[in-house]
Amino acid sequence: MSGRLKTEIAFQPIWDLQKMKVFGFEALARWENFRPDKVFLEAAKKNLVLELETLILAEICRIGKSTKKKTFINVHPSLPDPYFWECLKGQNVVLEITESDRICFPSLNVLRDLGFILALDDFGTGSATLESLCLVEPEYIKLDKSLIQSKNVASRDSLVMAFVGHATRLNTKVIVEGIENHEQLRAARINGSHYGQGYFLGKPEILFPGF
Repeated sequence: MSGRLKTEIAFQPIWDLQKMKVFGFEALARWENFRPDKVFLEAAKKNLVLELETLILAEICRIGKSTKKKTFINVHPSLPDPYFWECLKGQNVVLEITESDRICFPSLNVLRDLGFILALDDFGTGSATLESLCLVEPEYIKLDKSLIQSKNVASRDSLVMAFVGHATRLNTKVIVEGIENHEQLRAARINGSHYGQGYFLGKPEILFPGF
């Protein structure tokens, strides 16, 4: 796979919405002419998830993995080898579980034992369920962009506020994804969201932003 798939890493800023300053970055794998979700889907079908994540991690490490701000790194939920991530132990990273497939909870417990901070991605899509929130007990949940971009403003604001309230009681922080205009940013802030991410706050860039 490494000889056929050139991997690049784009960094997208995550903002502290109450202090309005950059809190961290999400590392996003990019491939020319291939959508990331399609690449991961194909890798899962062919049992090549670990090989794919090896390419991604190698590129992150080449750029520089140790940063002053948190770096969120996507991890496939099948977690074929949780000890693969041990090289990042003690680094300022958050492993972000994306529910594109069934989460392997025994492997997830290994990540916990290794001391990793976890995030649950795309929450509110139907795949990222309330059950997963209870089982993973993440330090961060990322609300799917479809929520903040909803045209039903009253329902949107009520749901965001409810998620923030529930998460806060669990000592979990909420990151709102998909903020693309000033109104959405304002809504995320007034409804108490801790952090935010989206094109309005900063697009992914294939370079290492001087941390």
